[in-house]
Amino acid sequence: MSQVDNRANINANRAKLYALESTVMWNKAQAYLERAMIEENRALVLKNYAAAFMGNRQMANQNTDDIFRNRKAILQGLKIEGPVQANFRDSLLNQAHVDFLDHRSKLNARVIAVSEKMSDINRMLIEVNHVIMEGNAEIVEFNSGNIEKNRQWLDGDLHPEQATPETNAERIASNTARIAEIQERAAANRAKIDAVMEKVQANRAIILKDSEKIYARREKILANHEKIAANQARIAEMISG
Repeated sequence: MSQVDNRANINANRAKLYALESTVMWNKAQAYLERAMIEENRALVLKNYAAAFMGNRQMANQNTDDIFRNRKAILQGLKIEGPVQANFRDSLLNQAHVDFLDHRSKLNARVIAVSEKMSDINRMLIEVNHVIMEGNAEIVEFNSGNIEKNRQWLDGDLHPEQATPETNAERIASNTARIAEIQERAAANRAKIDAVMEKVQANRAIILKDSEKIYARREKILANHEKIAANQARIAEMISG
């Protein structure tokens, strides 16, 4: 391999590397943008979770408690005569109790099911963190190796006087092959980024739609509370009369 051929191949690799660097670094920027959007989605999901569970769920459950408190007061205030009517009232009180416990036990099953899913999510987040930790270890190892190489070079381990056209040609060929590998990887990374971004954007649309549903349901919960309060006022009047 002549010096002229080596110089031409070095220049060709330099041009490829310039274009490849733009691709790789743009992929880096897009990958971190994608990660940011995923984190934003997670924050929005957690906001929806707080609004649905700590907000709507607690208010709806309080409505349920108030409904059956009203029902118990209505039945206990019922004017009855004789054992048949007493049995009528008491069986309705038991029925109300059955209705409440049936509803509550079904909700308990839902709470448990959600907890199971959340536990699975935590396990997946642990696995994700392990992947991140492995990546960090890879970076540290890469840095350590290259720090050592810099030290060796600073200590005089570079010997340009020993270079030959043949050893230069070997290095140039290795660079060319590695550039091709990186180009292929960068193209695959670009395709994965695009595929994941579609999912991220689809998730965002679902999250925002869920948020609308949560706040619309809150309005219904508040409307139910107003009706319950109206019944409570009537019951209080009935008791006082």
